[in-house]
Amino acid sequence: MKSILLAFAFSISALLTNAQTGALPIDGTDCSNLFFKALLEEDAGSLKNLVSADFTVTDFQGQTINGNQFQEAFSQGIIVIESGMLSGTMTRTYGNVAVVTGRWNVSAKLANNRYQGEMSYMSVCVKSGGIWKVTAVQLTPVR
Repeated sequence: MKSILLAFAFSISALLTNAQTGALPIDGTDCSNLFFKALLEEDAGSLKNLVSADFTVTDFQGQTINGNQFQEAFSQGIIVIESGMLSGTMTRTYGNVAVVTGRWNVSAKLANNRYQGEMSYMSVCVKSGGIWKVTAVQLTPVR
C-alpha cells in the first residue's frame, strides 16, 4: 500500500495549474487540474468533493487503492506533495467522460520516503448529475 500511495502522491501534485479551490469543475481538464491542486494545497475537503465514490489510484507497480484508503492516507499526512508541475496535458472528451494525460514533474513524500522526478499520468473524469468527478488516476515514472 505504501508504494501505491507514494506513486499516487507523486503524480498528482502537478495537475494544479489554473484551478480555483472550492470551484466546481467546468470540464474534464478542469476537474483533473483541481484534483491535483487540492493535493498540492493539502485541501482534503476539496479532494473529497472532487473524487467519485468508486475512485481508484494505480501506482508504479500496477497496484490499486480505493478512494477511502487514498483520502485517509492524504488526510493523515502519509502522502505529501511538496511541489509539482504539469506539462503536455491533453484531454480527449467522449460525452460525459474525459481522459486527461500528460507529464508531471513532482517532488513528494510518502510515509517518509521521498520521490522526485517526472511521471506520466492519466486521469479519468466523469460527469454525473451535472458534476465532473475524478474516477481514476494512474501514474507511471518516466525512465
